[in-house]
Amino acid sequence: MTKFIKIIRRTLLIFLIAIPICAFAHFVLFPQQTRSILIDYSDLQKDGRLYFNYSAPQNKIDTIKLLMEIASNRVAGFWGQKTCNPTFIYCESEDDFKKYGSPYQVPALTHVKLGSYIVISHDGIDLDIIAHEISHAEFYERIGFYNWSFKIPAWFDEGLAMQNDYRDYYSEDTLRVKSNNYKDLPDVKNLTSGKQFNGEGTREQIKLNFMTAKHEVKNWYTKEKLDQLIKDINSGKSFDEVFGK
Repeated sequence: MTKFIKIIRRTLLIFLIAIPICAFAHFVLFPQQTRSILIDYSDLQKDGRLYFNYSAPQNKIDTIKLLMEIASNRVAGFWGQKTCNPTFIYCESEDDFKKYGSPYQVPALTHVKLGSYIVISHDGIDLDIIAHEISHAEFYERIGFYNWSFKIPAWFDEGLAMQNDYRDYYSEDTLRVKSNNYKDLPDVKNLTSGKQFNGEGTREQIKLNFMTAKHEVKNWYTKEKLDQLIKDINSGKSFDEVFGK
């Protein structure tokens, strides 16, 4: 046996040992994300890109599919076209949402790794919420996992997604009232991680973070600026380098 063949065999053996270890470690650290990635191997029913429990009423599934279509068209209108093709997981029960989505009180969320997975709770059956989550998936599709995870601050990612979220509570009028005519805005640009943005402060403070991020991105946004930001980020530049432009 040649030395080269021995090296190949040892390398393959290392991979065979390392893959299940890495998979188990990923499940321990990110159980909801792992289950979502492996959704094809679950006992959930599938209809197109939507997975759901057999106990979910058919009229509710039909409603979600319709909202997915309308929300996708809204996102396509904002971006010029929609390039993402996320997997949707509807969780009828709170236990299912804790299993695939989040143990925290959010109506929906998007996992991004090896694709995008939008997990919807029973409170997340809403056009604006679904459009918000598809916006996350679209941004991820255009910049990739590394850039999305390590270059984009949470406040910008959420503020961008909020451009397709028309809920009245997060409107400019509400922000004007809540912030004393924009005088008491939180410094969202320092909230770079998801934990800082979504997990620190009261529920009202977190809602104010979303309103303010939406306001900041709205005042900055033009399609040309967004296209250039994505181009620069993908070329290797940092967010701070390109956002200031």
